[in-house]
Amino acid sequence: MKRFTSLLLLMLLCTVSFAQDPNFHIYLAFGQSNMEGNATPEAQDQNAPKRFKMMAAVNFSSPQRTKGQWYTANPPLCRQGTGLTPCDYFGRTLCEKLPEQITVGVINVALGGCSIKMFDEDQIGTYLPTCADWLKNYAAQYNNHPYNELIALAKKAQKDGVIKGILLHQGCTDNMASWWPAEVKMLYERMLNDLNLSAEEVPLLVGELVGQAEGGSCYGHNSACIAKMPSLIKHCYVISSKGCPQRGDGLHFTAEGYREMGRRYAAAMLDFLEKNDNNAEFSAAELEVRTNEMVLTPGLGTEITIFGNEADGTSHNVTRRCEFTVDDESIAKVDGIRIVAGMKEGTTVVHVSFTDKDGKTITTDITVRVEIFPFTADGLNPSISGSGKFTEKTHALQTGNGGFGGWQYTNGIDISEYKYLVIHLRLPSAAKPTLRIYNTTSVTGDYYEYEILKQKDVVIELKDLKTVGGKDLNLKNVRMIGFSSNGSAAMYINEVFLSNDGETPAGIEENVKNEKLKNEKIYNLNGQRVGFPLEGGQERGFFSASSALPKGVYIIDGKKVFIK
Repeated sequence: MKRFTSLLLLMLLCTVSFAQDPNFHIYLAFGQSNMEGNATPEAQDQNAPKRFKMMAAVNFSSPQRTKGQWYTANPPLCRQGTGLTPCDYFGRTLCEKLPEQITVGVINVALGGCSIKMFDEDQIGTYLPTCADWLKNYAAQYNNHPYNELIALAKKAQKDGVIKGILLHQGCTDNMASWWPAEVKMLYERMLNDLNLSAEEVPLLVGELVGQAEGGSCYGHNSACIAKMPSLIKHCYVISSKGCPQRGDGLHFTAEGYREMGRRYAAAMLDFLEKNDNNAEFSAAELEVRTNEMVLTPGLGTEITIFGNEADGTSHNVTRRCEFTVDDESIAKVDGIRIVAGMKEGTTVVHVSFTDKDGKTITTDITVRVEIFPFTADGLNPSISGSGKFTEKTHALQTGNGGFGGWQYTNGIDISEYKYLVIHLRLPSAAKPTLRIYNTTSVTGDYYEYEILKQKDVVIELKDLKTVGGKDLNLKNVRMIGFSSNGSAAMYINEVFLSNDGETPAGIEENVKNEKLKNEKIYNLNGQRVGFPLEGGQERGFFSASSALPKGVYIIDGKKVFIK
């Protein structure tokens, strides 16, 4: 416990540029009825510690509360008329365990009976009109856009303190929906991006629904969906509902069930806080980055983690204490501890420096390349819908049956200036692949579709494309491009690119004939140096600099070059 207290005290020294008080720890909570609170508070649930605060997400008349203001966190914490929620004993437990100088605050935006789609800005426009009137009335209290309200309140709260974690309890309405894990991951990442937060510092805590042993009606969601979240999100904790009693309706916990769930949420958060020591003073021998080369899609923001290593190998997270400069901020920039890609393709370098306790400055560099269609494990998501696989070395993409995998553009990209989309497969695929282009981040939304079937080379004219629903595809706001198939086999993709002549990739700075090249710095679009093959040419895909390169796009001396 002494070590834990020391670590927490070190954390209090962390400098966060947007926070007025680093000792005010704030948590965001969202979901449906169990997060909203469905049990009547009892006498023991009153008189919350004054160090435990709630920000009113809506106006209350009883008790009198004003939206956007902080109050002592006596129930109800969500809206007037709601009940006890996991947030109640989450905050109380943290106050018991953390040093007295730390204040805990929660912001709870939850709507009983809602799908996770209620929080998706790309789906709420079509989802909300289908809801029952009572649910529409709940949504109206959040200006018919709960996600926007939560983010606006969170930004206001960031002027007072530091957001430390995100809590979710939802799933009954979406029980066992195969798309649910990907939807939650997308919402979590969108929250991080919108609030300039880091996944290394802000975990996602996901609570289980009422379990099978307790007579839960939707217990299958726990294993089918919630259990998958830690494999999709690095710092994700699943909060067990085992042994937590329910009210008899199979859906909602009793007051004691909510108390216990809240304590378990808190235990998970305390575990994360104890492990997150990133402020020690030390003598640095080197700076270490998770990766010194990254490929991003336009508009994508990704957190970076910088470690300062002592001579004996002891490592410390120093990300927030580093200084960053960028060669070309039109390609990428550093925003807090996130690298954010611009809206054009290109390559730039981020220079990182850290000064240790002895005044010694050490440096490292991160090369950032922005590509619309990166063939990297981080850039291409084979499981946007369904369970897919992608092999970076061979460019082999295999979706699940009816699944969808490809590239996601959080803030949308504009491809309206291009005339063609070109796809070259290594060989025709037996999986009957189709290309899809979305104006939404939801796979259940409308999309344009092109049946590739047995073709190897495809050139799609981008003019006047229609979605399967008969609408004009908006090329100025493309959110996803990728492939669906029957899942029976992989498709081997040589390249995908935008073009103005149907043959040459747009943005090419130079065309080079397919002939022997001098020993230049040649990279493929995965950022891999083109090297010498093993004896007998056993390692395909790597070539000597004195032999002919296959047709395609390469980076040669920093320029994007098309080999004819």
